Amino acid sequence: MQFRKITYTLVVLAIVMASTAIAHAGDACKNVKFKFTNKHSAGGPIELRQVKYFNKANGSWQTEDVKHFECKQGYTCTTTGDNLRDSEGEALTKFRLVYRYKGPKDTDNWSDDVEGGDKEPDDPTCNANKTYPGGKNTWTIFGTK
Repeated sequence: MQFRKITYTLVVLAIVMASTAIAHAGDACKNVKFKFTNKHSAGGPIELRQVKYFNKANGSWQTEDVKHFECKQGYTCTTTGDNLRDSEGEALTKFRLVYRYKGPKDTDNWSDDVEGGDKEPDDPTCNANKTYPGGKNTWTIFGTK
């Protein structure tokens, strides 16, 4: 009888611990913003469309669609905030901004999506309401036509 009680207790404890680990692993880093300056060589606006980020904990790149956000030439812009899945408290060590651009004329067409190069944050730990790259710094999108 004692053996069954110990076995039952261990099974329950294992289930509780596993569900806690799964819940933490799925936590989104909420309301994350990105600050960047548009110095693209096309001379017109850019539209941020996705953010790719390297999550050091799982060793893989993840992609999140962001609310499409247009930034005029020469401006420093900050996105309105998005949730990054499985990232709360994780070290996000590299980012790539995916955007499209167009020239300065109203008649210019938007480009296809362009994936920018790797950008590193000042502090990689993701927390709710964080703005990357952090501090007073900004990432710059230069690009070429």
